[in-house]
Amino acid sequence: MDPELQSLIRQLQDEKCPPRVLDRVAQRISRETPPARSLRPSLVWAVSIACLLGAAALWQWQARREAQVVAAELAAVQARAHRALVTEQTQEAFAYIGQALIRAAAHTEDALIKEAMPPILNGFEIVKSKVTNPI
Repeated sequence: MDPELQSLIRQLQDEKCPPRVLDRVAQRISRETPPARSLRPSLVWAVSIACLLGAAALWQWQARREAQVVAAELAAVQARAHRALVTEQTQEAFAYIGQALIRAAAHTEDALIKEAMPPILNGFEIVKSKVTNPI
């Protein structure tokens, strides 16, 4: 390399910038650079959104739980209604069977009195007449 160039480089390396120039450059750089954004607004928004999402989740959970309670109550009411219906139908069936048995008993009594009694009485009279009047 050229010796003159090397000496110029050494002189420039030894050269110091005055503090007044460094201050003006720092002020100009600070004016031109945008201020650093604070995390505070972002944090506020993040906390607000988290609170809203938490409230929505809590509301959904509570609504689902209330729906389950209502469904359980409805199922209990339907079960009681079904049991009451089965009980009523059973009572009606037993009443019908009882009436059928009463009618059958009455018919049997009438049949015995009208159809079976006369031959028995005739047989009894025949036996009685034969016992009192031997042949």
